[in-house]
Amino acid sequence: MSTEGLSDSRRVVLDVLRRHRASTIDAVVEESGLSKTAVRAHLVRLERDGAVERTSLELEGPGRPPVAFSLTEQGAALFPSSDAAMLSGLLEYLKGQGAGELVEGYFAEVWAGRAMDVLEELQAPDFRNSPLVERLRALEAVLKRSDFMPRIEREVDGSGTEHVRVCECNCPLPAAARAGRAPCRLEVQFLSEVIGARPSSVQICTKRREPCVVEFEF
Repeated sequence: MSTEGLSDSRRVVLDVLRRHRASTIDAVVEESGLSKTAVRAHLVRLERDGAVERTSLELEGPGRPPVAFSLTEQGAALFPSSDAAMLSGLLEYLKGQGAGELVEGYFAEVWAGRAMDVLEELQAPDFRNSPLVERLRALEAVLKRSDFMPRIEREVDGSGTEHVRVCECNCPLPAAARAGRAPCRLEVQFLSEVIGARPSSVQICTKRREPCVVEFEF
């Protein structure tokens, strides 16, 4: 779900829920100025999309607490954040202070951790102990959990050369990638380690709508 497909009135409903921990339909109606029918319809749609969830308000007296709605983590993520700009600024600052090795070391640990995740998925102590098809399966599972939206393709051409193409359709680290190439370079090293070959082609995306593509030949 993205903010692009939200109508103005649906944004108003989300704004009300953002300002309060939880709100009933009547409370949203009162604060938003929208009709009760419209508010109910928007909340149903937002709930179906995973942006809001039902909850109960605590009452001091007896009686059944009214049903209320609150934002989910997915819904809260729709609101503007300066995290990306702050992260880019932090990385630039560290490099400017001569701490580029610390930045490099951090991302090296990040990808080393993902390598361990792949081994855990394989239930093997070493990548060489597992056939390529199993390594690719484990790699895809780890990249999915890390929000890279991977697509892994494998084919053999007419000359008998085997090709493996790893397409990452989403970059969950765009700010870090813009600030420096260490995350991307170390990511390619990680892929090479798992697959067991040097890449024959590397295409690092420069725009969010473009995938990163790393190809290998055997």
